[in-house]
Amino acid sequence: MNTDSKIDINRLNKLTLSENSARNFLLEFCWKNHQRHCPLCKSRKLYRLANKRRRCSRCGYTFHDFSRRFLNRGAFNAQEWLWFLKLFTLELAPTLIAEEMSVSYATILKAVDTVRRAILAQSLDAAQFYAAGIWPGPGNPAPTTEIINAPVFGIIEMGEMTLCDLLPEIKAEHLLHFKLNFCLKTASIGQVVYTAPYKHYQALISCGPGLWPAQHITHADKRLPVESSPFWAFTKKRLRHLRGIPASHFPLYIKECELRYNSRNTDLLLLLAQALCAFVPQISGRH
Repeated sequence: MNTDSKIDINRLNKLTLSENSARNFLLEFCWKNHQRHCPLCKSRKLYRLANKRRRCSRCGYTFHDFSRRFLNRGAFNAQEWLWFLKLFTLELAPTLIAEEMSVSYATILKAVDTVRRAILAQSLDAAQFYAAGIWPGPGNPAPTTEIINAPVFGIIEMGEMTLCDLLPEIKAEHLLHFKLNFCLKTASIGQVVYTAPYKHYQALISCGPGLWPAQHITHADKRLPVESSPFWAFTKKRLRHLRGIPASHFPLYIKECELRYNSRNTDLLLLLAQALCAFVPQISGRH
């Protein structure tokens, strides 16, 4: 797959000319050199069934080309996924995407959620997110406990790249403690709270009721250093458009902003297609 070639409208029209062409495009991300293997045991000893599925000779698992992958969630076919990804890269509101694609709003919300979980799965610290209670995606049991306060992230700028570093040892309540007892300056965008520099981080960021325990607590300090960050200006603009962010979804928004910012000079559709075609991580021993 040539990931340097941009997918403009003309190329997208060609890719989606038929379901077969769209499917073949996505399959290139799924199987290296078109070599199939069992998604469960990785064996290449397979045999084809009459319904075009394959069965593993070693473990008996029956699967199709998109089994256990993110794009297998929902009702989209390959053509619809590609058009959805294009509209998603353009940052159209879900209501507008639903209208453009003539599908239900609920269908688009599921697709948006799926792409965001696929993005998170590609991050180097994905395992830490799952340990913190973030649902990896289909094939995993839903968390039995609700996330009340979002995990805390530290923002690090490295040249033209920015990393939103998950800090599992710091909780949302700790930010309030730092503010009240150590005079750490804080500001907010809706329910999202961000801070002055902390250690080697340009800012800490989180959201949740633990940051707003009483009416007299405010986060309204001015001219925090992070305000001069191009990444934060990019992210702040997008957070302002959100109306209420569930704590369990906050990491998905942050990782999406991180990817969009760091990939601003590349074709995001190709990166999203690759993430969407990856296998959903299977997490055992979740509670």
